[in-house]
Amino acid sequence: MIPLIEQVRQFPKKPGVYLMKDKEGRTIYVGKAKNLRARVLSYFQKPTQKERYQIGFLMRKVCTLETIVTDNEKEALLLENTLIKEHQPRYNLFLKDDKSYVSLKLSEQHPFPGLFITHKILKDGSLYFGPYTSATALRETVHFLTRHFQLRTCNDREFANRSRPCLEHDMKRCSAPCVAKIAQADYRQQVEAVKLFLQGKKTELIPWLQTQMQKASESQGYEEAARCRDMLAYMKATREAQKAVQYGKGDYDAVGIAQKNESAAVVVLTIRQGILLDQKRFVFLRAVGTPEELLEQFIFQHYGTVLEMPPQIFVSAAVPLERIKERPVAIKKPRRGLYAKMVALAVKNAAIYLNNRRVMDIESFLESLQNRLELQTVPRTIECVDISNLQGKQAVGSLVAFTDGEPDKSRYRKFKIRLPEEPNDYAMMREVLSRRLTREGEKWVWPDLLMVDGGKGHLAVAVKVLADLGAHSLPVVAIAKEKEKREADKIYLPGRMNPVNLKIGAPELLYLMRIRDEAHRFGIAYHRQLRSKNLLASQIEKG
Repeated sequence: MIPLIEQVRQFPKKPGVYLMKDKEGRTIYVGKAKNLRARVLSYFQKPTQKERYQIGFLMRKVCTLETIVTDNEKEALLLENTLIKEHQPRYNLFLKDDKSYVSLKLSEQHPFPGLFITHKILKDGSLYFGPYTSATALRETVHFLTRHFQLRTCNDREFANRSRPCLEHDMKRCSAPCVAKIAQADYRQQVEAVKLFLQGKKTELIPWLQTQMQKASESQGYEEAARCRDMLAYMKATREAQKAVQYGKGDYDAVGIAQKNESAAVVVLTIRQGILLDQKRFVFLRAVGTPEELLEQFIFQHYGTVLEMPPQIFVSAAVPLERIKERPVAIKKPRRGLYAKMVALAVKNAAIYLNNRRVMDIESFLESLQNRLELQTVPRTIECVDISNLQGKQAVGSLVAFTDGEPDKSRYRKFKIRLPEEPNDYAMMREVLSRRLTREGEKWVWPDLLMVDGGKGHLAVAVKVLADLGAHSLPVVAIAKEKEKREADKIYLPGRMNPVNLKIGAPELLYLMRIRDEAHRFGIAYHRQLRSKNLLASQIEKG
């Protein structure tokens, strides 16, 4: 077999994308290059620089390399982003755009727009603000806005079927457009005010509030005038407080990155009209690449989902991006002055966040688990099978998976036991394992480690099923819950009489117990669901 480095020396000297794969054929890293041969060969150099620590870590896991040639660097960047989203390589920065963060939706396509918190950004004509990293803070913002601007928060169906005002109107948090308590033109003015507030344009908002207060006072709408007065006082107070700390003129973002071993943190400071409005923080494990490469990936992915793009983005490392989502954007690395200070502030906050955040080094932890369980490979993905039944009746099997220390719910499965209803845990375990292992493929590959809930008997059943299916290479263990609280749960390995010596509180044992408990919870929930369904069916039949 030709050595990997010799294969790389045959790569074309053209722009394109390279894919690094492990021995299971999984894509673990995707990168782009102006010159594929030169770029990939650089990975084989001895990683002497501190920031290249993670490169050596990555290369120990790479078994095959593939390339895709493009016509230019721009095409390579677009292809890289597409492949990252498709394969979700474990060593790339990957933002789960609409799942990890929440946004604020203003449904402008409706005659009376509503204000909603959402996890999805759709092309539906609505105006979106965000994404925001704190759902709690966003709910507080919505509460503040509805109290002062009284926009509706009900969905369109509720709005259409209303015949009288709801409790929100009684609490002065909605102007009740559903029953024509406010004219459409007046409601639209409130919508525009909310837009100004969310865009940070307080200078434009203050005159509008003053006008509204004056109009309400002249028409003897004293309650409305008081609401505008309170909001105006708040706006002026915050404006005066922020005047003391001006961060230049105009609108821009300052983005800084900090790295430590294979972890990285990015901080985005949002400055609008010279005022620092927000800070977004992102942390990434297994971040492979230079600061320039990581920032380029981050900016392309992050700003590719943000509908409000600042006219300028100042960064801590040079990023050769000129367009994002087909929009021109000025991305600069300032050398001196206020913008450089703001970028340095972002970098400082990123470093603090990275140091203070207690991120478990999952790589070293999983390697420790590998050693304790005497495994041939690192157990990145662990599946656990549990059986739930009531004296053999309505029995179900549950399967959960954890990948890199976190639940991987896309791999969760439920099994309704097909065997006759009798209390036989071993037979049920045999059925579930057989059904699971014969469904390998279709993006449901085998895990790195299979775990069954039970003792030596359940482990023997699992080993027999694996042998019958020719799956000898799949590692399997059993976890037995200890009845005495003073004793640790037991982990049994095939061919070993005594359990693994894991003490109470050992991180490896706690992790396996967490997976087992999640499988138990998932199975119990399914079992209760079936019981409720059967009970309802019997009641209908009797009735």
